[in-house]
Amino acid sequence: MAYDGIMLSCVASQLQDKIKKGRINKIYQISQYELLFHIRCQSHNYKLLISIHPMYARMQLTTLSYPTPPSPNALTMLLRKHLEGAFLESIEQYQLDRIVKMTFIGTNELKDTVHYEVYIEIMGKHSNVIVVNENHKIIDCLKRVSPSMNTTRILQPGAIYQLPPMIDKKHPYHDGWIPTDNLTKTYQGFSPELSREILYRIDQGETFENIVHQLQTSSNLYIHKINDKEYFHVIPLTHLQADYQSYSLFDGLDKHYDLIDQKDRIKQQTSDLSKYIYNEYKKNVSKLNKLEKTLFDSQNSDEFRIKGDLLFANLHLIKKGQKEVNVENYYDGTMMTIELDERFDGKTNANKYYAKYQKAKNSLKHLQEQIALTKEEIHYFDSLMTLMDNASYYDALEIKEELENLGYLKKKKLKQVHRPKGKPHVETYLTKDNILIYVGKNNLQNDYLTFQLASRQDMWFHVKDMPGSHVVVHSESLDEYTIRLASQIAAYFSKGKYSSSVPVNYTQIKTLKKPQGSKPGKVILNHYSTIYIDPDDSFFNEITKITDKTH
Repeated sequence: MAYDGIMLSCVASQLQDKIKKGRINKIYQISQYELLFHIRCQSHNYKLLISIHPMYARMQLTTLSYPTPPSPNALTMLLRKHLEGAFLESIEQYQLDRIVKMTFIGTNELKDTVHYEVYIEIMGKHSNVIVVNENHKIIDCLKRVSPSMNTTRILQPGAIYQLPPMIDKKHPYHDGWIPTDNLTKTYQGFSPELSREILYRIDQGETFENIVHQLQTSSNLYIHKINDKEYFHVIPLTHLQADYQSYSLFDGLDKHYDLIDQKDRIKQQTSDLSKYIYNEYKKNVSKLNKLEKTLFDSQNSDEFRIKGDLLFANLHLIKKGQKEVNVENYYDGTMMTIELDERFDGKTNANKYYAKYQKAKNSLKHLQEQIALTKEEIHYFDSLMTLMDNASYYDALEIKEELENLGYLKKKKLKQVHRPKGKPHVETYLTKDNILIYVGKNNLQNDYLTFQLASRQDMWFHVKDMPGSHVVVHSESLDEYTIRLASQIAAYFSKGKYSSSVPVNYTQIKTLKKPQGSKPGKVILNHYSTIYIDPDDSFFNEITKITDKTH
C-alpha cells in the first residue's frame, strides 16, 4: 500500500502546521467509509477527509467537493454533539505506524472543559475511526467490532480503547541503516513499494541517511503512471523508471484519489442505477435478437402459403386424425411432408396455413418499426453506460433524473440525496492559450451545453458513431493544437476511450440541429470535419479546471 507509515508521517506533519488549534465547524459522514470535518483555523477553512475504505484508507486535507446526505445519521449526530465547536489540540502519530491520535478540547452540557481523542487506524480492511473520552472509554466508532467478532480487542461504545498489537521494528529516522533485503519487515512505515525504491537507490550509490532525510523533509507527492496504473510517494520512485508529475502533498492525494473516489461513491450510492442501465441494455439486445428472428421467419412466410395451396390441391388425400401428409410440391417438383392438426380436416388445415401466412405478412411493418425502436433503445442505454463510466456523483444523479423524466424510473416522493438546484453542471477548463473548453458528462448537460450555453460560433466536438461527451470550445477559429486538444478530450470521455485512431467530428454550433422528439443528447450534423485521435489522459496536464459552480 502506497499510503504507508512514512506517508502518514508527512501528512500528520502538514496537518500540524495547517489545522492545529483549529475549530470544528461541521461534521459529515459522507459514506459508510468516510468522515468529513470542516475546520476553521487562522482565518482559513479546511476540509479534513478521513477514509477507512478497505483499499483507499487515508486522512488528508482536500479541496474537492463531496456530496453530503440530506439529514445526519445517528453516528453523525453523536459526533456533532461531542466534537462540533471543539478545538484540535494535537495530532500525534504512533511511531511510524499507520495510527494517528487527534486530541480535541471541547465542552460538555454543563460547560465543563473536556478532552476527546479520535484515533484513526489505517490498516486495510481493519481500518477504523474511534472516538474516546478522557477516560479512554469508547464513545463510538465508524466500524464496530463486537466480542463475537474479536474477543481480544472490542471496539464498541462503552468498551475501553486499546491500541492494536504492535510489531517490533526498527525506526528508520533513529536507528540508521541495517543491511537487509526486506525493509518492510525490518523498519516501521515502509511499504513494499518504498522498500524497493530505497534498495534501488542504495544500489545506485545513494546513502540510507540521505534517502531518509528526503522522506522526512518532503512536502510533495510524486505520481508515476504505468499502463493506466498510478504509483505515488513523497519521493520519486526512480526504480519504476517512468515519468512522473510532482504536486503538493494534499493536491497530489486529491489528484490520485479523485476519480477512484468518484467511481467508488457512484458504485456505493448509485449501484442500483448502473445495474438498471445495464439490465435495460441487455434486455433490449435480447429483444432485438428475437425480433430479427421473427422478421426472418415472416420474410420467409411464403412457405405457409405454399403449404395451404398444396393442401387444397390434395384434399382427397387428407382425413381427420392424420398428423401429416406427403404431397407433390408442384412449384419445384419435389415431395413435401406437411404437418397437420389431427383434429381438423384438410380444408381447415389449409385455411390455418393461410392464416399464418397473412399474419406473418401483416406483421412485417410492425416488426420493422419495433426493430428500429429497439435499436434506438440499445444505443441510448449503451450511451448511458459510457456516460456512467466517466460520471461524477452528481453527474450520475442527473442521469437518474433524466431516466425519471423519460418515464423509465418512477420519481420517488421520499427524501432524496441533496443535489444543488438550477442548471445542469458543465465542467469547464482553461487551456494554456486562455481558451475555454466545456465538457458535458451526461445527456442533460450535453443538451444544455450545446443548445443553451454555447454560442453559435463556438466549435463543437464529438466522437463519430459512438456515445460520448459533447465538448465545446469557446472560440470561433482554432489552431491545430486546440483542435487536437479538444478532440483528445472528446475521445477520452467516450466509448472509444481505450481504442486507437478514434474518429472525432467537429463543427460550429450553428450547424447543429436537435431532432424533433428525440431523447436528450441527440444532435444532427450537417457540415463537419473529422480528425483521428489516439486517446490518453495526457491532456489533463495541459488544461486547468476552473469552475465547479453547480456542484
